[in-house]
Amino acid sequence: MFEIIRWSTLLSTALMAGVGYSDQIRLIWTQHSTSGLSFWMVLIAFWSWLSYALYGYYNKDRKMFWPNLAGLITISVILASFFIF
Repeated sequence: MFEIIRWSTLLSTALMAGVGYSDQIRLIWTQHSTSGLSFWMVLIAFWSWLSYALYGYYNKDRKMFWPNLAGLITISVILASFFIF
């Protein structure tokens, strides 16, 4: 059962990072604006992705580490957009 939950976590995290945030990045890039986004919400999301990636890294849990690292990278691009646009 635990392994099913780990795979579910991997899949949902990868989809959020790959589909959800990449679409947001596309919108920011085409509109050259972060209007409608909360800086604090993005900052807290960055903290969350970082925490889970570090947790996976230190527990040597690849199913936790890699998708959260992907999420951390994509949320970092969104966070950087606040300072670029």
